[in-house]
Amino acid sequence: MNLCRLIERNFKRQYELLISIPGVGKKLAWVIVGVLRGFEDFEDARRVSSYIGICPEPWESGKVVKRGKMSRKGSSFIRRILYLCAWSASRFNKDCKELYERLLMKSKSKKVAMVAVANKLIRQSFGVLKNGRGYIPNFHLQRYPL
Repeated sequence: MNLCRLIERNFKRQYELLISIPGVGKKLAWVIVGVLRGFEDFEDARRVSSYIGICPEPWESGKVVKRGKMSRKGSSFIRRILYLCAWSASRFNKDCKELYERLLMKSKSKKVAMVAVANKLIRQSFGVLKNGRGYIPNFHLQRYPL
């Protein structure tokens, strides 16, 4: 029996919660549950992004501090899968699609927008697993109506 089937069987609830998010496929769910242990070791989603290496890191030289690039300190395997899932999420996940289009309208590059979508996917996955609820589109509007 392979590792993926063991994850699907032994961590069925976490796996199903992650799959409920549009754009999160089987491979990303396996990585989150198997490699990242379902975010058990992380207090918040920012720390997960930092661990993976998709968070921006400032560039410093003496007194000059400039906006930096992606830190790339974590696993390139996880970043690659997350980036590919971000492409799917930018098409099928309403929140991610809005973020992607908004950043493109602000003249950001497609790559920068895609990294932001990858961060959004991490935040959505973190929220779904920590709350134990499936993905609900526009949850922030349902909870706090305007």
